Amino acid sequence: MKKWLFLILLFPLICVAQTYRYLGVEDGLSNRRVYCIQKDKTGYMWFLTHEGIDRYNGKEFKRYKLMDGDAEVNSLLNLNWLYIDQEGVLWEIGKKGKVFRYDQIHDCFSLVYKLPMESFSEQPDPVTYAWLDQNKHIWLCNKDTIFLYNTDTKQVTHIKNDISEEITDIEQIDESHFFIGTEMGIHYAQLENNALKLINCDKLESVKAQVSDLHFDKKIRKLFIGTFLRGIMVYDMNTKSVIRPDYNLKDISITRFKPLNDKELLIATDGGGVHKINMDTYQIVPEIVADYNSNCGMNGNSINDIFVDDEERIWLANYPIGITIQNNRYTSYKWIKHSIGNKQSLINDQVNAIIEDREGDLWFATNNGISFFNSKTGQWRSVLSAFEESQGNKSHIFLTICEVAPGIIWAGGYSSGAYQIDKKTFSVSYFMPPLYTHTNKRPDKYIRDIRTDMQGYIWSGGFYNLKRINLKTQEVRFYDGLNSITAIVEKDEKSMWIGSATGLCLLDKESGKFERIKLPVESSYIYSLYQAKNGSLYIGTSGSRLLIYDINKKLFTHYHTENCALISNNIYTILSDADKDIIMSTESGLTSFYPNEKKFYNWTKDMGLMTTHFNALSGTLRKNNKFILGSSDGAVEFDKDMKLPRSYSSKMIFSDFKLFYQTIYPGDEDSPLKASINDTEVL
Repeated sequence: MKKWLFLILLFPLICVAQTYRYLGVEDGLSNRRVYCIQKDKTGYMWFLTHEGIDRYNGKEFKRYKLMDGDAEVNSLLNLNWLYIDQEGVLWEIGKKGKVFRYDQIHDCFSLVYKLPMESFSEQPDPVTYAWLDQNKHIWLCNKDTIFLYNTDTKQVTHIKNDISEEITDIEQIDESHFFIGTEMGIHYAQLENNALKLINCDKLESVKAQVSDLHFDKKIRKLFIGTFLRGIMVYDMNTKSVIRPDYNLKDISITRFKPLNDKELLIATDGGGVHKINMDTYQIVPEIVADYNSNCGMNGNSINDIFVDDEERIWLANYPIGITIQNNRYTSYKWIKHSIGNKQSLINDQVNAIIEDREGDLWFATNNGISFFNSKTGQWRSVLSAFEESQGNKSHIFLTICEVAPGIIWAGGYSSGAYQIDKKTFSVSYFMPPLYTHTNKRPDKYIRDIRTDMQGYIWSGGFYNLKRINLKTQEVRFYDGLNSITAIVEKDEKSMWIGSATGLCLLDKESGKFERIKLPVESSYIYSLYQAKNGSLYIGTSGSRLLIYDINKKLFTHYHTENCALISNNIYTILSDADKDIIMSTESGLTSFYPNEKKFYNWTKDMGLMTTHFNALSGTLRKNNKFILGSSDGAVEFDKDMKLPRSYSSKMIFSDFKLFYQTIYPGDEDSPLKASINDTEVL
């Protein structure tokens, strides 16, 4: 028996901002061209695509075949409309006149009706428009006839189409009255005694346009009319007048109206993205439009359908992307990436370290050199990469970077020394500790962390050595007994915290003596260190989760995925602002920890975070109050006051009940199920 945990479909609305998530064929969607979106009463999302019907449970897609006997009918003439009736039943209808009903018990689509094709031998697509009304009727329309299929009785009624025009959309006013849009305009009609009677309405009859979509709001009794290249019109039944908004989207085709709230209506267009209209003032403004300057913004303007869920997430059928989900619950953020062939971008997406210098500019240590970003001009520059002229360095991978003096940047990587960059001239020199040549000290294989302390000394940690360097005098002091350095943090003016692949040490700067801190975990590989203002030390480890060390009480607090909401046991980078919110990066996303509450809140790919595999010691809190963190796919920057959702509601769905490896359905012989396994309370 499978069970599905719906997370992204059921989170509550917390923040007001915009993030986006994209679902395409690489995620399991059967085709990038999506025609219709629906959500059923269980919580599944349904997509009618160019190649079939897909169901999405929040994590995975499942594709459904449409079968007519033994023949599969997943052709374009059978994949046209998807509706959910008032009882929550899903219906699929095609232009060949085949009506499919979703059988929730057996998890398949059943053919319940099809037009007799012998009557339409010369028409491969006898249905030009299909629609499900509120009276349990499916309308199968063509220019001459309307077939009404009753979903309860399964009876079919033939009605003459007195409009004699190709119907494109229908909206129901009440039990028997309808607005009918065609390729020529709008009609007002009454369905009575199995006859469609046209009712004269001068204002509507005067509208001459190819209607693409209609929306009728019963509360305010207004009909919103979307057309092909004629913009939007509104028919007010109260005043019997037709209104044409000033800003009218006349140069693009309207594909769908969808209510956003009681006052606003979303407008999907083919080429112009999504706009919003105020239903009282008729003011139209852009709402969701492609942002081609952002790596994490809206990614297309050709929208076939819209669905607004209970949490005001907006699902968009966005060709040729697939599905784009706009989420209002998380803060927007900036995704900084490399653009191939563009020097005005990050030099490489593998960001191993980030600093902000004294002037507020950013430096990125990457797998292909160093990138510099001028925050005032927005200009990029790079050094020590494979794209620059050879500067004598063979390796272009840099693991750490530090401003060791105003305008002087040191970068360390897979070498024994550090590269020095002068910010004014961008000249590069190489510093190799001179004592290597006079003692038996082994040169380092790499430099993992470079820091400065209160006295202005430079601390450099490598594979074999920990060194303290005086930049002015070039004097270098080696600290014996400490190696495989991974993280360095100054505790106070007299001592340093040293993290390594073998544990944690507290080092006395002057005497060189150090105390090994016994960690209460098996794996003692340390990725990151952060010292809070109260003296507590936050320790991010490899596989051994988060440790918080109270140096006064000599006690550890241990958090891991089994006793809290941490999403990973690998803590790569730890940052904070005034210790109220501790930000931690992992290989699965970001986590906020609130020490006073002792609670964790996560930000993952499911929640719109496009890059989730972050790197150790790669991040900083900027002067503009933004966190920036490096990952294996660029860097992300977001406001420090970002608040992740504090409360979650989730729904467990049970499916695919098997007994002795055989799938069991209600109604089967010897089946213990009276209803679906998801609706069964006691088995």
